[in-house]
Amino acid sequence: MLEFAHIIYEIVIWLFLLYSAAVFLIYAWIGIYALGAVIRYKNENTFTDYSIIAANPNAPVFSLIAPAYNEGMTIVENVRSLLSLYYHNLEIIIVNDGSKDDSMEKLIKAYELESVSFFVQGDIETRPIRGIYKSKNPAFKKLIVVDKENGGKADALNVGVNISSGEYIVCIDVDCILEQDAVLRLAKPFLEQTDKRVIACGGVIRLANNCKIENGKVTDVNIPKTWLGRSQALEYIRAFVLGRMAWSRASGLILISGAFGAFDRSIVLACGGYDKNTVGEDMELVVRMRRYMEEKKEPYEVVNIPDPLCWTEVPETKDILRKQRNRWMRGTMETLWKHRKLMFNPNYGKLGMVSLPYWFFFEFLGPLVEFSGIIIFFIFLLLGIVNWSFFIVLFALVISTGILYSVYAILVDLISRQVYTKRKDFLTLISTAVIEPFYFHPVVVKAGVKGFVDYFKKSHAWGEMTRQGFSQEDKNLPWKKRVLAILKLGLRQWGIFAMVFLFLFLLGVLAEWGWYRYNFTTFNTSLLAKNLFAENILFVFQVIFGMGILYLLINFIKEKWAKILAMMACTLFVVGQYILFLYFSESHHALGADVLYYSRDEMKQMLQFSGMLSTKNIALMCILIVASFAPFWFVAKSGFKSFYIGVIMLGIGLLSFFIPKNALCSLGPKNGFEQKAGLSKWSYFFNSNVNDFINDHPEISDFLQDQKR
Repeated sequence: MLEFAHIIYEIVIWLFLLYSAAVFLIYAWIGIYALGAVIRYKNENTFTDYSIIAANPNAPVFSLIAPAYNEGMTIVENVRSLLSLYYHNLEIIIVNDGSKDDSMEKLIKAYELESVSFFVQGDIETRPIRGIYKSKNPAFKKLIVVDKENGGKADALNVGVNISSGEYIVCIDVDCILEQDAVLRLAKPFLEQTDKRVIACGGVIRLANNCKIENGKVTDVNIPKTWLGRSQALEYIRAFVLGRMAWSRASGLILISGAFGAFDRSIVLACGGYDKNTVGEDMELVVRMRRYMEEKKEPYEVVNIPDPLCWTEVPETKDILRKQRNRWMRGTMETLWKHRKLMFNPNYGKLGMVSLPYWFFFEFLGPLVEFSGIIIFFIFLLLGIVNWSFFIVLFALVISTGILYSVYAILVDLISRQVYTKRKDFLTLISTAVIEPFYFHPVVVKAGVKGFVDYFKKSHAWGEMTRQGFSQEDKNLPWKKRVLAILKLGLRQWGIFAMVFLFLFLLGVLAEWGWYRYNFTTFNTSLLAKNLFAENILFVFQVIFGMGILYLLINFIKEKWAKILAMMACTLFVVGQYILFLYFSESHHALGADVLYYSRDEMKQMLQFSGMLSTKNIALMCILIVASFAPFWFVAKSGFKSFYIGVIMLGIGLLSFFIPKNALCSLGPKNGFEQKAGLSKWSYFFNSNVNDFINDHPEISDFLQDQKR
């Protein structure tokens, strides 16, 4: 069994090496491509006179939308800052999202607001609007304030989209501080569009932590005081100056920050606005807009510019940071699942073939791969199979690459528009690059993994965002409809159990075939694979049928009991598959009913003599049990949208009882050991014990013979 652990070790190491190599190549491309994008942008904008745009009465109208909830302490100053922005055709829409403080009272008093009748142009469904206000003072003619019932940020933004009259909308957080020329710089890509329609544009976001702010303007830029804040300053440089600039240049950008971004209003309305059922509404909207344009077959662009336009505060406590990154992970999962049909779909161009696969494999899976790598390292450490020289070299390479990438981002930022001009701040950023992998990065990885777990813990099915279970309304149905509702629910849940069970069981069969091929080179591997998979597929579908019927029956009594039984039984079969084939490979004897004739002491003695009861093997067995149980624990909290998959799995399972093995299996080799290797070890074990039980009970044997007559 320890030799099996070494094979697993080699496979895992190669998988991690391949993933690491892919990460290195991706980030090397991002670094080079972003540098080119920054230099090109700087050259093209060196002699741009933004005052021409600012004074042009024919420039397109931009509607700036700022949702506000309980912002009474700073709302007046924040709005005053927005009113000072340089842009001629600008309307500012403040959406009070049902605040419970005195936000509305302060706005009405400070800006002399009065309720007006207003024609709402958009048709996105939102929570009710209580009133729309405009100022009696001509100095504030750009300002529109909307008071509505609470519905969340996405709902408030949708109200702003409906109210707005501009060709383009700029969505921001009300507590953000904008550079006075922010809208001017953001408008330029829309004004320059030619054959490709610019549907969204974002800019660089900087950290306001520890900066000096006067009258809604950043007057003195300083790096955050805490290492947590400094790490985020570095992270934002990497994300905006490198990541988003590279993807923008490659026409693969799918994220415009919710803190500050501009959008083509007509496309936003055509797509139905922001999705209120996701926590990552900013990313989801951009993906939906790009999807809309791809389906319309119209050329378009989503761009990012490297100008620092918006200042925002970031968390400086680990607690708040974890909650933020937890939300980002859940938002990513929701978006990827909602648009899963686009993944690797050539009909959606770069969006389906490049952008979404990148986000899935590197942004979503990244924290999970890192976390699993830590767990696997400790497992291998426990088993004593860690190659220390290789580990130290690889660890040093990964850490040094990360540090160099961060330093490179700081240097590219110098070319772009470095806001941290003080020498002390620059050196602090370099120091942060060295410290960050050990201090900040583990917190982010942990929060990402927690977000992944939290997504499933809320018992939401992927993409459905509705509770899977037996609702109170169903309980009040007539008994026939109630039985049908419970049956459909059980089939939806068993469908996903059966699919995961089938995958993990056949993965064990693949491991068994690989084991024989590795250890017994004289075997006819093609014939062995055919027989091994044919027998096991028949057996696993028979098990799926039997367990499925039992699951549905218990589900009528109590749903929780059915799930517990399914998790335990499926784990038993998956783990048993490894135990049975390892026993066979060691003893050259398939385990059957003979296991019942050994005493406990005899079995213990045999296992000790074979070395199977070593600490390492026991640890490996515990790991195998946990690794097999975990997927079933996750899927127990969800189910398929349709019950048809459950019906199909049960139907194939029933059909498998009528398919003779000889119809699928080829004539075995003359070698008896090789012939037995092609058997399903579980099928042999099960049939052997059933036959033994029947032989020990003559009344059953007589009954079966009478039935045959």
